[in-house]
Amino acid sequence: MADSRINVTFSNETSGCLADLAKATKKPVQELAEKLIRRAIDEVEDIALSQIVDECDTPDMEMIRSKDIDWNTVLKDGA
Repeated sequence: MADSRINVTFSNETSGCLADLAKATKKPVQELAEKLIRRAIDEVEDIALSQIVDECDTPDMEMIRSKDIDWNTVLKDGA
């Protein structure tokens, strides 16, 4: 898959911090920015998933053991 282009404008403070960090790590600004943004996206996804799990995990929830599930039926109905 080809890379896509997105232009992002940062505040002077953020731009300066990114440039300083790139210089300190001897990494190109683009590579460093992509790495940091990817980490941030992963973190936000993890937080969102955790919130969904917390909403589903209630004291009155019925627990079902995996070995008690007829997976053939579940997978057939879901296809």
